[in-house]
Amino acid sequence: MVKVVTLLAYGQLLQVVPELGAAISRYAVECDNVWYDFLRPATSQAIAQGDISGMASFLMAPWAGRIQNGRFDYHGKTIHYPSRITGLAHSMHGFTRDMPWQIVEQTQDCLVLRFVHQATEEWPFSFDMVQTYHLTEDGLSIDVEVQNTGLEVMPFSMGHHPFFPIDGETTLYAHVQQAWFSDDELMPTHLDNHPLVQRLAMGYPVQEGSWDTIFTGWDKSATIEWSNRRLSYTVSTPMDFFVLYNPTGETWFCAEPFGNITDSFNLREKFPRQNIGGLDIATGNKLKTYFCLKPAFY
Repeated sequence: MVKVVTLLAYGQLLQVVPELGAAISRYAVECDNVWYDFLRPATSQAIAQGDISGMASFLMAPWAGRIQNGRFDYHGKTIHYPSRITGLAHSMHGFTRDMPWQIVEQTQDCLVLRFVHQATEEWPFSFDMVQTYHLTEDGLSIDVEVQNTGLEVMPFSMGHHPFFPIDGETTLYAHVQQAWFSDDELMPTHLDNHPLVQRLAMGYPVQEGSWDTIFTGWDKSATIEWSNRRLSYTVSTPMDFFVLYNPTGETWFCAEPFGNITDSFNLREKFPRQNIGGLDIATGNKLKTYFCLKPAFY
């Protein structure tokens, strides 16, 4: 049976599945003796089957989005991390989501998980990641720390992939400046102005259209409003990119903080780094990030 860890504090419920990429399976808040989900809850079937796309939220690392055909060149080496998704040639959302994480510490309001990667032929860079979930009076904070434990500099990026529920009044607010336009395989081609920029600033009803778009110039905050509640979140650098994914006909949508655009490792020679994201972490160095969610009721 898949183990689900439950935290319960400050009128909030958080459930995490360590062996399934440290994914969140539920985040709910109590109001007037009723529990309201601020992330789309995972079904028991999705948990049992290890369906990462059926979770409420998961971390993407050591990259977010796709790597074209799973290949890129880095410091004279060709890196090939094959796709793990049947029928998809492009490697998707890193691999820490596909692996079990170890429990380091657990209390009523805090959970600390660790993931250690030793260099392999497919990903020849060693790193150590610690993800801390903490329920506070203000909401949920998710802190991630990564350290390069290898002997050479490594490419790195990350992001969070939250799924939010939709009701008849769901509205998304975000302040962005431009967006990447893509080809038929969602590979970025050019950066330009986008019709949703002003709509997102004023409040965009997510059921109005269907998008899978990466925005730049983001202020690293977003707000989602439903009929009776609101969720605001903030993130830290390097998650400087905002992705809206709201496929037609679903009861959920994604408003995601990314540290890179799709295929950024292959675009470093073509576009300025500030437009595509991605980092290089020197041996022994650490990167610390946060993702803070603040729920409220009307």
